[in-house]
Amino acid sequence: MSENNSSRPRKYVLLAVGGGVAVVVVSLVMAYAVSPSAPWAGQTAASSAASSSPSRSLSGSTAADPRPAEPSASASTSASTAEEQATAVDQLLERSTSDRQRVIDAVNAVEACASDASVDDAGQVLNAAAVRRQGLITGLAELDLGELASGSQAADSLRAGWQHSADADRAFADWADDARGCSPGAVPRTSAYHRGVRSSELATGAKEDFVALWTPIAARYGLPERDTAHL
Repeated sequence: MSENNSSRPRKYVLLAVGGGVAVVVVSLVMAYAVSPSAPWAGQTAASSAASSSPSRSLSGSTAADPRPAEPSASASTSASTAEEQATAVDQLLERSTSDRQRVIDAVNAVEACASDASVDDAGQVLNAAAVRRQGLITGLAELDLGELASGSQAADSLRAGWQHSADADRAFADWADDARGCSPGAVPRTSAYHRGVRSSELATGAKEDFVALWTPIAARYGLPERDTAHL
């Protein structure tokens, strides 16, 4: 009985020592968490990062993902954006088509000189067409064509074509002013008329350049083909 009693305190002593060791370890861990700037903090963080990196793991426990890589979101977004940009240009082209016949009719009305009223009306139609052309140019300048192949070159040609057309509309409107008081079939070909003809020729050349660039873009995105008569 005495031997058993004498051994019991030793067990308590060992437990106490063990508990003391545990306290020291916990204290060190808490000290590291509170003070990451401790001398050993950088080494510990570096070794932790190295062990967690799949490329540096020696255990081979991190396996490569067997699933095939999916297309990146940026690639799909770029493709979609290019199609949207082409569609936006096509919408402007559709708007420009509606003015063509009205301009032709107005010029013919001045040429015919059926009455002063018809000539005046023709001049107003031509001035309004010039304003709408400028609106198309403004709308084109607001478009982002960065994802569209040859988009900037096509836009430059289209802008030039519309600008020359607007210049022609204004010149023919001035010609209508010159024709006031004219006799049917005897309208003078003033300098305004010749400016209109020259601007129309320049517009046609720029629009031909645009059509050459636009045709493959339209085909790629399933958009209607255009020719200079539509612009």
